[in-house]
Amino acid sequence: MNYPRSILQSALRRSTTHTQSLWRPAARNISTATQPNVPRQSSRWPRRLIYASIFGTLGVSAGKWLDNKVSVPPAPGTLEDQMELQGIQRVFDVGLPIVQELRRDPDYVEKEVYQNFGEEHKTHRLTSGPMAGSRSLGLQRVFWNDKEKKIISVVFLGPGLEGWPTMVHGGAIGTVIDENLGRLAIRQFPARTGVTANLNLDYRAPVYSGNFYTVHSSLDQDRSTDTKAYARCEVRDMAGRLCVEATGLFVVPKKLKLGKVGEYF
Repeated sequence: MNYPRSILQSALRRSTTHTQSLWRPAARNISTATQPNVPRQSSRWPRRLIYASIFGTLGVSAGKWLDNKVSVPPAPGTLEDQMELQGIQRVFDVGLPIVQELRRDPDYVEKEVYQNFGEEHKTHRLTSGPMAGSRSLGLQRVFWNDKEKKIISVVFLGPGLEGWPTMVHGGAIGTVIDENLGRLAIRQFPARTGVTANLNLDYRAPVYSGNFYTVHSSLDQDRSTDTKAYARCEVRDMAGRLCVEATGLFVVPKKLKLGKVGEYF
């Protein structure tokens, strides 16, 4: 059945008017309802000041750390270098738990390095000459275990040994390892002399400058003889993390005449 368009439009208008009349009172009731008391928000300024203080302190600390990293390290023999060395020594004496532990262990004997050499001779050696001072090998101390043929050396690696910024050069690490394994091997030889025949290194984790590390060297007594010494080494940080592994073969040369190393390290 077809209705005229005027009748349909009239019905639609009545329906729309009725819907609006139902909706408007509801909206008016909501707007006029009594609202609960909303607590006043506290000021955000104290929190902002706290955050500003925290990030400001972190920024200053980071700036000082970066300044120390990019500044030129003190030259060996200067007053600044001597002060740095004294600070490194204090940390070694009182701030490293492994040092206290080794000093309490009767099987380990603490030794200085280069006691076999005079001051003039030291200047011609790589690690006691060009690599001397707080900027490089700021400290080396040997703990010798004669029963187990082991050496634990505590070393400080300064910023002058860096390859990439903040990271110690792999060649510098290899030099320290070579010397420590050599010390162990030469004590095995009745001739009290020897040279490196083979050295293998596996770098496991970054070695960062400006930190102490331990070098754990041990002799393979089953394979070693009076003229050949097989040794292995691990470099660890103060948390015990393995950074470098190495193995080496040291021999007494047959044709090359070398001076004997004394009883010290």
